[in-house]
Amino acid sequence: MSLAILGAVLALLPGPHRPPTIPALREWQAAPGAFELRPSSRIVGTGAEATLLARELKRPLAPGATPAPGDVEPRLGSADRQLGREGYRLEVGDSVRIEARTAAGVFYGTRTLLQLLRHGNRIPAGSARDWPRYPERGLMIDNGRRYFTPAWIKREIELLAYLKLNQLHLHFSDNEGFRIESESHPEVVSDQHLTKRQVREIVEFARRRHVRVIPELDMPGHLRQALAAHPELRLPGSTDALDISLPAARRFCRELILEYLDLFDGRYWHAGADEYQGATGAAYADFINWIDRLVRGHGRTLRIWHDGLSGGRLNRDVVVEWWTDHAGPTPRELLRQGHRVLNAGWWPTYYVAGGPLSEVHPSPKVAYETWQVNLFGGLAIDSPIPANPLQPVAASSRRVLGAELHVWNDVPFRETPAEIARGIAPRLRVLAQKTWDTPPPAGGYAGFLRVWNRVRP
Repeated sequence: MSLAILGAVLALLPGPHRPPTIPALREWQAAPGAFELRPSSRIVGTGAEATLLARELKRPLAPGATPAPGDVEPRLGSADRQLGREGYRLEVGDSVRIEARTAAGVFYGTRTLLQLLRHGNRIPAGSARDWPRYPERGLMIDNGRRYFTPAWIKREIELLAYLKLNQLHLHFSDNEGFRIESESHPEVVSDQHLTKRQVREIVEFARRRHVRVIPELDMPGHLRQALAAHPELRLPGSTDALDISLPAARRFCRELILEYLDLFDGRYWHAGADEYQGATGAAYADFINWIDRLVRGHGRTLRIWHDGLSGGRLNRDVVVEWWTDHAGPTPRELLRQGHRVLNAGWWPTYYVAGGPLSEVHPSPKVAYETWQVNLFGGLAIDSPIPANPLQPVAASSRRVLGAELHVWNDVPFRETPAEIARGIAPRLRVLAQKTWDTPPPAGGYAGFLRVWNRVRP
């Protein structure tokens, strides 16, 4: 075997020859020598990514300079179409060059560099090409049942960015709380809530780190807090379900949705739509399609949970998040219907604090060693693996968008925010590797932990 062929094969395999990163590099070709970050090193580049890196490495920004040994050059522009929207090339020699087709790709190249420099100023010379398999990789925070401060949320965003995760799903309303300031309906807002100014700061903080924020106002169920001030809109016999047959109920929903669409400037709006005990079939689908038309008219794409989709025709443009196998269509059925689907399977993406399903903390070891994003797992109780068999879909399907880790606070004060942060951290690392979907950095979870200990911030 020639050295060129051997090098190409080694680039596709996990092993100690690869610089340690999480997620692992897709391709790596070693070269003689090493790069050293020196006291005189500069960040030679322009733009927000170069500015942030200069602050993180405590080195001066030198836009327009010619790179010298010890310098780092983040550069926007590449002819390599395989890098896509989030990939990058990393060239390590006397200096470091990061090249990408997009600002997001440049940013992820800088995250790799930070990991390589985490425990020393020298890194081995070589070249990498790296890009993710799945476009959606992130974390859902149940900020409805339990209030989390802006500082806590920003710390999680920083961890997401460090792991090349790009999505924060903010579930800001549930039965126990409505957590964002409202001008159209101030009567529904909980005492503990985020102000609109704080939300804008969070969205901007995330944007600078290439993390999109997806707001979720769950309806027509899970509305006890909001409907406490509007009993006339409740479904008869219910305390938390909206009577979607009432024109006044739709006006209420429309006013809130339009208010928050102006606050969140991203691509998506999440309407929840789970566990509704009212109308099913055509009436339920009509309500969801009505929300879809509303948000689509403002340039957004609707997302919902999947469990209420039994009967009726849902618009195909709606993104569906599949989470359980006890209700609603299967992942394959959703794909056949033309939907894009996120793997939000209870196992292994749920972290539940409190309630009858408390301590549902799926094993990161089992997830790392057995799970892939194209394997959908439903309800799991007191077990590290699903109660029912995993449901596979074609690994090549472009309509499987990725996966999130979901933090649910069924009993809001069962765990402190600090305990939740510690509990979800190892699971986010596994999710980062699985959704980037490169050859694993270690064959087993013990080795994966050793890699993390080398690159942890």
